[in-house]
Amino acid sequence: MTYQHLLAAIAIDEHGEGVAQRAKALAAQFGARLSIVHVVEYIPLETGEALMAAPPDLAAQLQEQARTRLHELSVRLGLESAQLRVASGGVAAEIHRAAKELGADLIIVGHHPRHGLSALFSHTEEDVVQRARCDVLAVCLTRD
Repeated sequence: MTYQHLLAAIAIDEHGEGVAQRAKALAAQFGARLSIVHVVEYIPLETGEALMAAPPDLAAQLQEQARTRLHELSVRLGLESAQLRVASGGVAAEIHRAAKELGADLIIVGHHPRHGLSALFSHTEEDVVQRARCDVLAVCLTRD
């Protein structure tokens, strides 16, 4: 099986850059299209009595900053041909939404191996794998 459309879900940091580089290499190897998504996570604000969503202007500002940084990363890595997308909301849900809308047949995510108590809690990459309707590649972000 060869993949036709890869979706790399990245954080905009050094780890995300590594995932994007791996996705670029795989897309070239398969002759596939590449899309990259970064999700600006929902940010609740505590006001003392109730949790409120971030004000619309703050959410828009965070999205615009993410678009700028994602574009800079794509230029630095030579990903000009990749389709870039910034979404806002729950990370796993937005990755699945993007994969469905784009018709991706492989999702690429970063994975941090977990040990001790942190292994007991749910993590984004595990949520992506559990609900995926296509193949998922988890790129190990820490090497011992």
